Amino acid sequence: MVGSWDGFLDVIGLNKDIRQKADLRVLIKFPLAEPKTDLLLCLFDYITGIYGSEKCTILWWYEPGCINGKNISNPYTKMISKDDLIYLQGLWERTAGDYILFLPEEFQGEIDTIDEEDFIGICLTKYTKLLLKTPDANEVLYLRLNS
Repeated sequence: MVGSWDGFLDVIGLNKDIRQKADLRVLIKFPLAEPKTDLLLCLFDYITGIYGSEKCTILWWYEPGCINGKNISNPYTKMISKDDLIYLQGLWERTAGDYILFLPEEFQGEIDTIDEEDFIGICLTKYTKLLLKTPDANEVLYLRLNS
């Protein structure tokens, strides 16, 4: 693990055994948080290598407001490929301050939690690998569980 993400694995709700198998590294840096085409194409090369498909499911959260004094986030998903770079660039810019998860194409969105970090931990446990745009949009992290 590197940099400011050292403690991230501790906040995504992994139990002790799974936490010991978890690995996190910065995969790609995006200077000035700009989703430049060449960097996104590089990201898709990693997606193909990691998930074995040129497509992936992206997941992001949209916060419509407050219910009973609690901020409620709704996850949204879309299957994308390299053909959707313009869409991804726009989403990247609109989700400043939020995560974007890059999950396998076959992702099923039925995970029972409203907490974003817990959701990330559950996805990591279920799929053993995931890519994650950081809220500051400066990096994409690669999280995986070692066997």
